Amino acid sequence: TRRLTLSQRKQLWAYIFVALPFAYFLIVNFYAMANSFVFSFQDYMTISTEHTWIGLDNYRNVLDDPVFRKALKNTLLFAALRVPIITVLSLATALMLHNLKRLKGFFRMLYFMPFVTSGVAIAWVFKFLYLPNFGLFTKLFDWLHWDRIYFLGDPRTALWSILAVTIWASLGYYTIILLAGLEDIPTEFYEAAKVDGANAVRRFRHITLPLMNRTLVLVVILCLISSLQNFTYVRLMSKDGFGGPLNSTLTMSLLIYKEAFFSLRMGRASAIAVIFFTIILVVTLVQRRLITLEVDY
Repeated sequence: TRRLTLSQRKQLWAYIFVALPFAYFLIVNFYAMANSFVFSFQDYMTISTEHTWIGLDNYRNVLDDPVFRKALKNTLLFAALRVPIITVLSLATALMLHNLKRLKGFFRMLYFMPFVTSGVAIAWVFKFLYLPNFGLFTKLFDWLHWDRIYFLGDPRTALWSILAVTIWASLGYYTIILLAGLEDIPTEFYEAAKVDGANAVRRFRHITLPLMNRTLVLVVILCLISSLQNFTYVRLMSKDGFGGPLNSTLTMSLLIYKEAFFSLRMGRASAIAVIFFTIILVVTLVQRRLITLEVDY
């Protein structure tokens, strides 16, 4: 038999290294998704070995449940607020870092540090800062003689308080992505625009935005998916750990977890997961289509 050349052996090993994680992804993720889809049509309790086929009853019960509608509303509101805020702030921060002459590497590291920090640690630190009697923010409000805000204990402020933490924690990640996109734009374009008399606003509108379109699409889609799937912060920071007070911080991911591992209703949890997956898929496809439409800059 003919021996493989060095180049062919390298290609073979590359395919092997790619095939192993891909196979793991297929087995773990698609097998779990298939099982979840099947369970959604069954009356399946985690503590029971019997799986009774009930058709669409789980879906009907879920859609009629006001708790599900509350979780869906919170999730969509959370994403609708978080995505534009992070996109605008991360773009502004990336532009600021891009124009720095000194200490660019230091500030890059500084902005990225919250993202590489454990989400559990961040959640507990801010939960302590939000404490109604001993928290730093409460002490600050008392010093300024302002009325106290019960950040995580008031249904009117709980979701906003968690939203602020998630924005702060992930801002650096999206900033680095956008900064990489900015640095890929040839400086000759800006120099030519300056010669033509274009000011900073016109250069941003006619050069930066069009050439950053693909990067912005990536940031928006990644941010949207992470916002819809938010679990860690609401699980650790909500008043009772399950979306309190009064379900004001209950999200879809947390509801799935609650139904599956607290109420032990795996069939109902699977139905919610299938509905949630469909929503994420549709929203992502529609958003990607809208963002990538040709825009006259």
